Amino acid sequence: MAQDLFPLQEGIQIRDDQVLFLEQIGRSFEIVADTLDPNSRRIYAGDLRTFVRWLFESSRPLDRAAMAAYHRFLDEHYKKTTAKRMWSVVFRTLQAMIDDHVLEEHPGRGIRGFKAQGNYTKHIALSKDDAKKLLEGIPTDTLKGKRDLAMLQVLLYTGLRRSECASLTLGQMRQVQGHQVLLLEEEDTKNNEAAMVKLPVKVWRTIQDYLLAVGRSQLPQTAPLFIAFRKGDTPVEAPISDMVIYRTVIEYAKAAQITGLLPHGMRASFITLSLEGGAPLYKVAHDARHKDSRMTEHYLKRKQDLDKSAVDYMDL
Repeated sequence: MAQDLFPLQEGIQIRDDQVLFLEQIGRSFEIVADTLDPNSRRIYAGDLRTFVRWLFESSRPLDRAAMAAYHRFLDEHYKKTTAKRMWSVVFRTLQAMIDDHVLEEHPGRGIRGFKAQGNYTKHIALSKDDAKKLLEGIPTDTLKGKRDLAMLQVLLYTGLRRSECASLTLGQMRQVQGHQVLLLEEEDTKNNEAAMVKLPVKVWRTIQDYLLAVGRSQLPQTAPLFIAFRKGDTPVEAPISDMVIYRTVIEYAKAAQITGLLPHGMRASFITLSLEGGAPLYKVAHDARHKDSRMTEHYLKRKQDLDKSAVDYMDL
């Protein structure tokens, strides 16, 4: 059960005592997720993996101080609506651990949750110059660097969410009407709907360069597109988690001196740069897979509201 919920991922080193904890929290999560539909279960499982990984990497005991620190982590790195859901998943799972007599008291008891926000989002969108700077700063003289460049290009040029990118397989790359595309499976998308996303030629070539370098061009179609790496630039035939994408974006944004960029900022950049480049709103909304084009407009308004604000018309 724990292996299904917490599969081998890049950078994870599990101690013996942590194996038991994974089994315990995995059993409790099954209670929480018992009545969920498959798509919600997948999202909630990802939320719990984020918490466990954060807990292990921070080397904290599971206590109130750790929960307060995790609350700050969510507040700093996620939209309020997402943070609210992620906190709720962990809180409910820990409560199930109490009901199962694994924990004596709830470590998050008394810590306030999150209130949903309005249309404002803290995710930044890159300018053209910053987007180029980010990608050009990725070294391609290593195998991992080749993977990272392909991965970040997919995020930036297609607008995929990081969970969608992490779950891609080799078989999802196809040629349709003479164009390279990515076919997204229903269970891997936020809206639980299959989708076809156009893959620019330059991105397709970068992916091929990465696959050829790591010797993965002839694997079965069910094999993951992006795989994990161990230290020493050693590829591992195991899928990455969305947290690998999270850390990768943060790493290269820091190297490029771009403040505040998170994985969803890559999606925001795809939408904003497409609109600024003159793409019709309905096309961007379709490719971003927004059911309501007003959601797409929010990305454009964030720039327009600042560039052409009411205060700019004041003449005192």
